[in-house]
Amino acid sequence: MRMLSVAVLARIAAAVVCALAITAQAATSKERFDAIMTNLDTGGDVLFVANLEGVVQGVVSNLSQLLTAIPAPGADGARLRATIAKVPGFLDRNGFFAVQGVGASVVPRGDGLNNVKTYLARDRAAADTRLWRALVGGEPRELTCARFLPADTVIARTGTGEIPQLWALIRAGITDFASPKANTDFERQLTVLSTNLGVRVETLIASLGTEGFFSLQLSQTATVALPLGGPNQTPTKIPSPSLLIGIAVKDGTLAKAVEKGLARSQLPLQTSPAGSVPVTSTMPLPSPVPLQPTFAVCSNFFLFGSTPTVVSDAIAAFQSGKGLTATDEFKKAFEGLPTKNNGIFYQSPRFARTLAELMANQMDAAGRQPGPAFMQAFCGGKPDMRSAFVFLNTPDGVRMAGVSTSGGKELAGSVMTAPVGLLAGIAIPSFVKARSTASQNACINNLRQIDSAKEQWALEMKKKDGDPVDIPGISRYIKGNRLPKCPQGGVYNVGVIGKNPECSVPGHAIESP
Repeated sequence: MRMLSVAVLARIAAAVVCALAITAQAATSKERFDAIMTNLDTGGDVLFVANLEGVVQGVVSNLSQLLTAIPAPGADGARLRATIAKVPGFLDRNGFFAVQGVGASVVPRGDGLNNVKTYLARDRAAADTRLWRALVGGEPRELTCARFLPADTVIARTGTGEIPQLWALIRAGITDFASPKANTDFERQLTVLSTNLGVRVETLIASLGTEGFFSLQLSQTATVALPLGGPNQTPTKIPSPSLLIGIAVKDGTLAKAVEKGLARSQLPLQTSPAGSVPVTSTMPLPSPVPLQPTFAVCSNFFLFGSTPTVVSDAIAAFQSGKGLTATDEFKKAFEGLPTKNNGIFYQSPRFARTLAELMANQMDAAGRQPGPAFMQAFCGGKPDMRSAFVFLNTPDGVRMAGVSTSGGKELAGSVMTAPVGLLAGIAIPSFVKARSTASQNACINNLRQIDSAKEQWALEMKKKDGDPVDIPGISRYIKGNRLPKCPQGGVYNVGVIGKNPECSVPGHAIESP
């Protein structure tokens, strides 16, 4: 029996290694699928799991190769290629390639709501990178910031994203990729900004904490009238809206910078107490809704609101414990969800009802009836649309769990109609442009007919340049014995002999030779 050659043995070994690699890859994919599924629910309207390991990295790699292959001679080309070569390493170091998979599930409940869960699987080693610290922060905890939300809040989002980490990511990107001149210009702009704020930007960023929120309030007592129906229509009344932003701070640096910035705008400032907390506001600004920028610092939180009332209400909610989180509606919405988390999202049914009424009134003012089709398109047929979600940063990924009136059918419907909307977005402008071009060409053809008729009439009547034109006279030289009309309603000016006829619609003109 002949001994196997070295080449044959090498091929067998390569095949074995390849088979082992495929088996290991399949096992890893199965493990990732199982890990994602443990964070989802089965038996509902939607169940979706996708393995994304290496996808982002592959896209970046392909783009880098494509851009590097573009001819760019000289020193500029060399710098461009060197910059592109740095991109994958920068993204990898900062956690952009850490996404390994994603999943989502929607399961209907008996009370008209749906249990909704999503999970983004992430490489455990990337949890402390700048990107993920900036997006979701560190470990879940009981957040203080939600206690500032007033009871009339209709939309709120709290979170633990770390702004200093985001700033560090931006600075690192500028340092790695910007040219020396761009770096110098950036530092110069930072110096100007620091001078205007009265504090170095780095010092300001470092003074910020790791909690924050923004919210929309609709007053339960006050209303505003919006003139949305035109001068002859009755103004539409809605609950008075207000915006509120809050961020944890370590000291008064941010408040001093904001105060100086408002002072530079030459807006008069006034300070009044909300309990024991000073509240600073500008004069009211012209706006269809109340607008009077206001800020305060309460219990190591900087609050900025669109009115003094909303800031005072936030302070009162925090101090009394009778804000949004104490309402029965909020408690019911978040019942059973983790109190230690990395943020929440909340939408009250009052928001959907108010917005639906506003849109319906607007359509009614235009002489149209909203009807069921409008409600279906606007809010999935649910005028009391509501949502309550918590976000959890786990060692291996980011999880969202909560309830919503929007279920799997609405989600599937939006996914199915998205291509239609995309095609419409592409086709409609093209159709409008084509129709406009056709009308323009037809009008220019009319002008040429008129010009030709003028020349024939002038030749027969022995007219010279500058002589006026007899409209009935030139009409004899046009089919139908009358002047044509512009398809877009333009008005024709026949003009004198020797001058091109004109149309009142811009772009409808005979090009001069």
